[in-house]
Amino acid sequence: MRIDLRGAHDEKPRVVFPNEPSLSEYVSLRIDRFEMKFAITSAQRAALMAQFGSFLRADENAGDGARYPVVSLYYDNAERDCYWEKARSLPSRRKLRVRVYGSRDGAVPASSFVEIKHKCDGRGVKRRVLLPLEQALRVCEGLQPEGVTLGEPQRRIIAEAHDLVLRRNFRPVVVMRYDRTAYAALDTESDLRVTFDEGIRARLDRLEPEPDDRHFSAGSELNTDGTMVMEVKVTGCIPYWLSRTIAAAGCRMQSHSKYSTALEGRDPVLRAMLSPNWRARAAAAVEKITEFSPMTVPAFSPVAG
Repeated sequence: MRIDLRGAHDEKPRVVFPNEPSLSEYVSLRIDRFEMKFAITSAQRAALMAQFGSFLRADENAGDGARYPVVSLYYDNAERDCYWEKARSLPSRRKLRVRVYGSRDGAVPASSFVEIKHKCDGRGVKRRVLLPLEQALRVCEGLQPEGVTLGEPQRRIIAEAHDLVLRRNFRPVVVMRYDRTAYAALDTESDLRVTFDEGIRARLDRLEPEPDDRHFSAGSELNTDGTMVMEVKVTGCIPYWLSRTIAAAGCRMQSHSKYSTALEGRDPVLRAMLSPNWRARAAAAVEKITEFSPMTVPAFSPVAG
C-alpha cells in the first residue's frame, strides 16, 4: 500500500510507506545518523591521525589497512532534481544509487547495494538492499530482481526505488569512484565512524559500475589540489575529544556533495542550465552573508558534552 502526500516543501507528491518494520527487523537495511563533512588537506589529516590512535580503530569491514574502494552509480532525472534539491537545501531530499564494494585482490569481498540516501531535517537516513550487481541495476531500471528471496523490508525499499525511477524518471547519470579509509570507535558502545575519501573521480560515460572500477580517464579527478573529504558519522552527539581535535587541526565543517561537484564540472545537461558566471555570483552572496552573520565561526568549535 502506498499513500501519496504533498509535503510543505515538496514540488511533487512524495511517497510514504506505512507500517515501517521494527528496528530489529530493519537494522541491516536502514542507517540513521548525523553526518558532518570536512574538506581537508593531507597535513590536516596527519595532525588528526596523530591524535586519533587513542580513540579509533580500523574498521573491521575494511580489510587490511582500513582502506577499500567505493564505486557508485548515481541516478537523477533530466531536470537534475537531486542536484537542485541539494542546492536549495530542501529539508527532505533523496538520492538513488547503486553502490559497489570490493577490491581486486579480494581483501574486501565484492558486494553491491541498491541505496536510497534520504536527507531529512539534518539527519542522513540510508536505506539499502544487498543484491547481486546485475540485479541491483535491474531494480534501478524499474524491474523486479530475479533469483533472490526478499523479505518485506527489502520489498519496501525496492518499491521506493521504483517510485523514483518510474514516477520521477530517474536514470543513470554518473559513475564515481574513490578510496576510503575507515575507522570506528574503540568504545564498543559508540557507533562513531570517521572516514577519509580521496582520489575522487567521476565519469559520465560507461555507466556500468564494477568492483574496484578503474575505467576513468586522465582529468577525471575532482580534487586536483590534493584535498580529501573527511566524514564524521554518529547517531548521537559528537564526542568532545573529537570536536576538540578537529578544531585544533583547523578543519571547517561544510556542506559537500561528491555528486553535485561532479555534475558542476562535467555534466552538459546541468551546465546548460547554469549561467556562465553563476558560481562567482553565488560565492559573492555567501561571502556577504558570512561577513554579517553573528553565527559565523572561524573553525569547527568544540562543545563539551
